[in-house]
Amino acid sequence: MKQSQSLEILISWDYDGVTSLVLLYKYLKNFTDEVHYVCNERSEGHSINNLISAVSEQTRLFIAVDSSSNDLESMKELTDRGIDCLVIDHHAVTKNNPYITLVNPQQEGCMYPNKNACGGLLVFKVCKVIDDYMDTHYTNQLSDLPGFSLMADMMSMMEMENRYYAKLSLKGLRHAGLKALFTAMNFDLNNLSATDFLYGVSPAVTAATRADNIQLAIDFLMCDEDNPEIKVLIKDLIRLNERRKTVQAEALIRLKPLVNENDKVVIVFDPTLGKGMNGLVAQELSRTYNRPAIVLGNGDNEVTYAGSFRGLEDFSMLDMLGDCKNVIYTGGHDGAGGLQLLKKDIEVLRQELNEKLRDFVADNSLYYDLEFDINEVNENLINYLSEFYRITGNKFKQGYFLIKGLFTSDKKLMGKSNNTVKIDCDRLQLMKFKTDEKFYKNVPVFSEIEAIGTLNINVWKVYRPKFKVTKTLQLFIEDYKEVNQTK
Repeated sequence: MKQSQSLEILISWDYDGVTSLVLLYKYLKNFTDEVHYVCNERSEGHSINNLISAVSEQTRLFIAVDSSSNDLESMKELTDRGIDCLVIDHHAVTKNNPYITLVNPQQEGCMYPNKNACGGLLVFKVCKVIDDYMDTHYTNQLSDLPGFSLMADMMSMMEMENRYYAKLSLKGLRHAGLKALFTAMNFDLNNLSATDFLYGVSPAVTAATRADNIQLAIDFLMCDEDNPEIKVLIKDLIRLNERRKTVQAEALIRLKPLVNENDKVVIVFDPTLGKGMNGLVAQELSRTYNRPAIVLGNGDNEVTYAGSFRGLEDFSMLDMLGDCKNVIYTGGHDGAGGLQLLKKDIEVLRQELNEKLRDFVADNSLYYDLEFDINEVNENLINYLSEFYRITGNKFKQGYFLIKGLFTSDKKLMGKSNNTVKIDCDRLQLMKFKTDEKFYKNVPVFSEIEAIGTLNINVWKVYRPKFKVTKTLQLFIEDYKEVNQTK
């Protein structure tokens, strides 16, 4: 009896990687049932070495998505077993890998013009090529997924192809699970923006991978059609996301006193966070101190540190760390990735980065795009601005506006962690997120202020006892200043 030949798919564990898996798996299932997947949890890292034993003897084609361009030893082992290896990836190619067929726009000599593509988009493009070859149209059913991958992986939104697919995701969403999650998080399906996804749905899905529950994220994204399981999965995702928020907020409070503000790069150590949270905390520290940040934990052995970095758009933090002699490993993207070094070298790294960035000055300025008086702000204006800034992200930032003539009448500290402040200003409600009680206490009441932030309309629907829609004009503020009344 002839054994069936199967196909294995390997993925990485971020939103882009999980979406790449789901997209490719769903597509290939149109042709064969002999499709299977294997994956690491986030704490196990990107390497596929520990997954080799999970690849069955019947496998004839192994596909790695959003990872593995530079995995030589593991791909050689699979090739020696008679397995063909295809890698669809967008990360930097640092090694010549003769054991794979590589689809990666970063490889030398690649003529594909979009160097800012992500794994999900590249998988979709490979599937479109198969469609052309097979005279099928199965990719049409999956066209709303690549744009979310691009946004989640913070790929450049100045790239026209990326903007096209981002718009296709937001305007043409069909995925039942994503629709239900957007709705559960109180977003308007008819008016979705990149911000809704980046600060709402995307963190909720990746919260599962950060909790080493990648199967939950996969099961959720597999639900592209309505079924009873969706509600249960969404409940679990939201629960894990709330836990993620709590851990992140507590870590920031704990780590801020350890920051040396004289350093050009924030470097802190916290062995309790784990690989799932290091990057998020590094991102918050980078925003807080307007400089690159590195959050380290214990490495694979007792003599090493491993962690995550977050950089700025001004320069490539990935390249800079790659040039540091004492860094054992670094990988990822220009502004976000991981690193490993010997514990004894942490002060050497600090000094080397301070030297490399000796001319760098952290910019603490708060910039805005347009200025309005409060009397100019209305629903039509906000809708117009929202449409212009619907597709934002890396290289195309959300618009910030200075609003003048605000008079504070009340304030309230909100949220489970008391880290949200609401300020009433007549026709405009000001919201400050991820803050603290100190900020709340300093907000003046019955005073005129000016504030900078993003404009938004909060739509609240009440169904009982009578259907009613309430719209509140809001400003999500970055900062404010009190107007001096003295002459």
